[in-house]
Amino acid sequence: MVYSPATQAALFLVQSAFGLYAALVLLRLLFQAMDVDFRNPLSQFVYKATQPVLKPLRRVLPMRARVEPALVALLLLIKLLEVYALSGLRGYLPGVVGALLMALAQSLALLTLMLTSLLIVRAVASWVVSAGTGYNPMLQLLEQLTEPLLAPLRRIIPPMGGLDLSVLLALVAVQLANILLVQPLTRAAAVIMVQGL
Repeated sequence: MVYSPATQAALFLVQSAFGLYAALVLLRLLFQAMDVDFRNPLSQFVYKATQPVLKPLRRVLPMRARVEPALVALLLLIKLLEVYALSGLRGYLPGVVGALLMALAQSLALLTLMLTSLLIVRAVASWVVSAGTGYNPMLQLLEQLTEPLLAPLRRIIPPMGGLDLSVLLALVAVQLANILLVQPLTRAAAVIMVQGL
């Protein structure tokens, strides 16, 4: 379907606003799950950007584990609102089941995209940045986010001749999860949304 320039602009703005905030919420979720240094400047920014919305949810869903239920609920709520906002701009209203499934699928897609991006940046940074150049808070944060994924893989395939294949294995695993889990869920959610369920 072809949309007017105004509708296209509105779709872009809605996707950008919801997508950026969802990325911040997902980063905070990953920061907590991976036990990232809270004093890092990026951690502080993510904390301050998400805290006002998260605080009321914590009263209902208190933190009990490394994966905070309030953050998961907030991420799904943001994606659900995005699904309804985009659908409204396109001229239809999906059913609750389809919208919830699409919100879940989009949250998982965002997770796979973020993990892929973090792993690629980590690989490139390891080639560019030489050891012993001093403290860099962003690189330390990147290491804290990716090391829990890479360390178990290094036990399976240790570095060979200075070449660490754990990043490549992690990228393959993330893409397989995307192909086998996220894409089928997205297709199923789209079918359910079209049926109006």
